[in-house]
Parts: sequence; structure tokens; C-alpha cells
Amino acid sequence: MTPKERVMTALMRGQPDQVPFVENEVEEQLQIRIMGGRTDYTPGELCRALGMDGFGYHFPTGMAGSASQALQTSKSIKESFYFPKKITFDFVPPWIADMGVEPSGRTYVKKGLLTDRDALKLFDEYLPDPNHPARYEQVAKWIEQYREDYAVYARIRLGTASTIESIGLDVFSLMMFDDPDLVKEIHRRFSEWTVKVIENLNKLDLDFYWANDDHADTKMPWVNMEMYEEFFQPYQKMVADAIRKPWAFHSDGNIFPILPGLVKLGMNAIHPIQPSAMDIGRMKREYGDKVCLIGNIDLDYTLTLGTPEEVDAEVKSRIEVAGKGGGYIISSANSLTDYCKTENVWAMANAIKKYGKY
Repeated sequence: MTPKERVMTALMRGQPDQVPFVENEVEEQLQIRIMGGRTDYTPGELCRALGMDGFGYHFPTGMAGSASQALQTSKSIKESFYFPKKITFDFVPPWIADMGVEPSGRTYVKKGLLTDRDALKLFDEYLPDPNHPARYEQVAKWIEQYREDYAVYARIRLGTASTIESIGLDVFSLMMFDDPDLVKEIHRRFSEWTVKVIENLNKLDLDFYWANDDHADTKMPWVNMEMYEEFFQPYQKMVADAIRKPWAFHSDGNIFPILPGLVKLGMNAIHPIQPSAMDIGRMKREYGDKVCLIGNIDLDYTLTLGTPEEVDAEVKSRIEVAGKGGGYIISSANSLTDYCKTENVWAMANAIKKYGKY
């Protein structure tokens, strides 16, 4: 099988020749370490180096990784969306938020800005035109240039993470009671933006979508099922209904309590099944006939603090539990971050080759 065939077979819950390996993200400084300091490699070269079967994130294009949302202005946000300066397959809206930057260059949300009705005007200031042709034309060229035999995905959002981060989780929690219509209006606007993006992406030679929308922490979701069905699901369904390709859904944390509602959206896969929050054996038993499972190699300890031997053992265990009968794509339980031990990433790649064949 080609890498693309391997991934697409697993997404459809089939059994390929071996367990596919695809990451939601490989952060740029780690990419550069993997490639021995080079910054001029192609997506295919990085995939070949690690044995991955697909790609769809950022690549440096001759420069070190840079913070994508730091010091954002409405002009810079829109220009960087229309005319990206590095290879990227991301199609997510910017946070409408005051952003901070850690010394490492990693960005974070300091404060959401959509805290009242007057702030709705910020949508026009921050959100790029979803129908501007420049980015789609550029990504089409990159797909043609770099596709090779790999699965290529675009990263999107359903609107939920954008809503929560752009309001702030604390304000969002209160606003659901104090002004529920405003929460719904904000989510609707983010989701409608993504629908227009997807209508353009559906025309490109992409293989699948990866929707990143965190809903939970390690203990439980931030909303119960009733709240999920009222505040999230109707707007997420707008996006899901527009999708014309297979797609994976991402949320960190324990999403078991709202999974019965989430799977009604019709996604083909669930990621990342965070080990500290969700048991992948239970996921395989209860949802393995409904969705492909992606992830579950621990980022909290194994890849970042553990030993190569511990990584090897964990990869073997996950393949034994989740890989039976197919419908499993192995990856980290979020992404391969800059703070992963390089030797552990290599250990993961080597273990997948060792244990992954059916």
C-alpha cells in the first residue's frame, strides 16, 4: 500500500498493511532537529525520515519556526492568511484575543476579547475573507508539488475552540447563563466562516480534514450533554454538513460524557484519546465500530520525560490494544512538540516500524 492508501483505509475503519503513522502537528524546531539542522526539506522528506504516512501542518521553508499569532494586528492576520510565508495547510480563524508569547516563542491567549455585544464588530476586523483566492491557489500548488504518495490533510475548526478562546473559558461559563444568545451568535459566526472555507477546500486535492476543537480537560468536558446539544452541536453540524471528505475530530481531555452527541456529527476519526483522560481499550470496545482511533502515545510523560525503552513498550502496547482489526492510526496524544525528547521521537518511529505490520 502507498502511505495515502494506508491512511485512507484506516480512516474508513479498515485494516491496511500496517498501522499508519500521522501527526496532527510536528512543531518546527523538532522538525529541524529531526532533519539534522536543515530547513530546506520537503514535507515528503520529513515523512520519509520518520516513517509517517501523511502531513498537513507548517513547514519552515528555510526559516526557523516563528510564533504565528503573536503581536497580531488585523492587517497582519489577514495578509498572513492570504499570503502565507511558509508552507502551511492550516485553515483556522485567528483567536479574537489579546495574545502573549512565552520566552520559547510559544503563544498563548492572555484574554479573550469577545466579552460583550459591542465586541462583535471585531469579527470584521480580525477574520480574513474566507473566499479570498490567494491562499487556496498557493495550497493547491503546494499539494501538487509535495504530495508524492502521502495523505494530505487540512486543519480546520468547527467553531467551538474559537468561541471559547475568544471569549475566555471563565467568561464563557458565565455567559452561557447570563447571555446565552450572545454565545450562540459568536459560535454561529465562527462556524459560518469555516463553512465558507470548507466550500473552497472541497475543490482542492486534499484527502481529509482534521478539526481541532478542544472541549474538555482531563477530568471532564467543559459542558454537559444538554449544554453541548444547545450551545455547540447545531453550529458544529453546519460545518460537518459542508464537509465532502473524510475528517477527524480532535479534543484533548475526557470527552467520554459527550461522545454520544459528538459522534452524531459523522466524523471518521477521533483524536488524540489522551491517556491521562481516556482509556483507549474502552474507546476501542465502545466506539471502534463507529470511528477510527488516532493517537494515545503519551505526551505528558512518555515522549517528553520517559526513556526510549518506555516509548518502545508503549507503542507496542497501543498497537496490540487499538490496532486489532484496523481502524487505528498511531500518533502522539496531541502533537510532537518542540519539548519532546528527540531520541524518544526516533524511538517512537522505530517502534511503529517494528510492531506495526499486520
